[in-house]
Amino acid sequence: MNWVSLEVQDVQPGDLLLLPASQVDDRILMRARQLNAAAVLCLGDLRESEISAPDDLPIVVAAEERDVRGAQRMLLTILINQRATLMERGVRIHNQLSQLAAQGAGLEGLAGVMGDISGRGILVQDKRLQILAERPSQALVAIWDDILKQFASTESLPEVLRDRKQAGRQSILLTQNIPGSLARIVTPITVGEVARGYLSLVGLSGELDTLDQLVVEQGALVCAIEMARTKAVREAEKRLRGDLLTALLEENLPPRDARLWAQTMGLDLSQAHVALRFSWDGPSPPSRRRLETLVNGEVTHQDVKVILSPMGSEVICFCQVAFSAGRPETALAFAQAILDQELREYPDALARCGIGTPARDLSEWRMSFRQAGQALEMARRLGERKPLYFSDLSVYRLLMQIEHNPELATFQEEILGPLLAYEGGQELIRTLEAYFEHNGNLSQSADALFIHRNTLIYRMERIAGITNLDLDKPETRLAVQLALHIHRMMGSSRGN
Repeated sequence: MNWVSLEVQDVQPGDLLLLPASQVDDRILMRARQLNAAAVLCLGDLRESEISAPDDLPIVVAAEERDVRGAQRMLLTILINQRATLMERGVRIHNQLSQLAAQGAGLEGLAGVMGDISGRGILVQDKRLQILAERPSQALVAIWDDILKQFASTESLPEVLRDRKQAGRQSILLTQNIPGSLARIVTPITVGEVARGYLSLVGLSGELDTLDQLVVEQGALVCAIEMARTKAVREAEKRLRGDLLTALLEENLPPRDARLWAQTMGLDLSQAHVALRFSWDGPSPPSRRRLETLVNGEVTHQDVKVILSPMGSEVICFCQVAFSAGRPETALAFAQAILDQELREYPDALARCGIGTPARDLSEWRMSFRQAGQALEMARRLGERKPLYFSDLSVYRLLMQIEHNPELATFQEEILGPLLAYEGGQELIRTLEAYFEHNGNLSQSADALFIHRNTLIYRMERIAGITNLDLDKPETRLAVQLALHIHRMMGSSRGN
């Protein structure tokens, strides 16, 4: 109850309407229900057979007649004392949690104490609903994994909490019934008027009480402070790592100072590190900050050791890989996970990634960085949606070194010029690319192009007729493949 009102016209949602029995009739009860009164308390003899009470409006009858205003004062005193007790309990909970946070217990420690106070299951999630901390209650241990799976999707949140900005402005507690005769109290963890995560308290349906609400309310406040502190520390570390990266790549540090700084940042210099460079592609990309958030998210969720820094329009990483590693599969998988997440979150945007070769010493980081830049540029040109590894560039590594030489364009024109000038020539170019990608196997090439084998044979004959090229000669096949690579790298000089 919020208040005790003596007149139906004064009722606010959640109020108790207190009336002499003689004043109670169907019209007043219906009006009380319309105004969302919590209940109606009747003083005196009320003949229930003479009224028609709404089903969803509780009516309490105190047969003893007494002064209505005196009863109001008594009820308000009880209500105010109860609120004072709750406020005092809330302060104690807040102080307990704040002291724990000051001691460095982290979100896991806070979840544990919230679970001890309430006896319920506690779950702290980030803005993407990834688990930051959890504490099942004894009653929920057997089904806790199922509960966590259920809360992993955005659809599990009440609709009003799905918009993080809107949720952050409201900071409300919501009780939500969930399958399995369970219920949870959920609230946003708000930092800077934006929901940075969510706190849930889970128990059996119908058993959640005011104490549980206090735990969630005060717990969300302290979790917000802890998350803000963690973010501030992370940002400071990121700036330091960014300064280190910049100094290393610009070669502004003596080798000894560079090693000391790297070790201070927690880098294991006995392992190799590989450069990854990410950037958006396209005319209207999202902000670099969003790309940085994507990369940081995967750093958190995957078991990889990364030093990261924004640089210009790119996000730069150095990922630790095994010293003996040839191909850096750890870095490739990490980069692929980022591009997969980007596709899920920004399906209309394009992110590219280039990866250098492993650097086995700090002095080689700059080389890996340059290689990653070349791979990133080629990923843009080729429209590659997967991470492009420098060693996989093959002949493109050579072509990029001489791409401004006019002989390169002349060579492409001599080999592919007749096809590029021919109407429908681009289709024949794609046919040639498929033919060489499948080592001249006609059946495989036709399958890749989704055409009949006879259609492919006709196209190949048409290509020979237009270009006068004899693909049976090894030197001719080599020249055509080089020209196709030049065409992909530089684009067609005619109408591409």
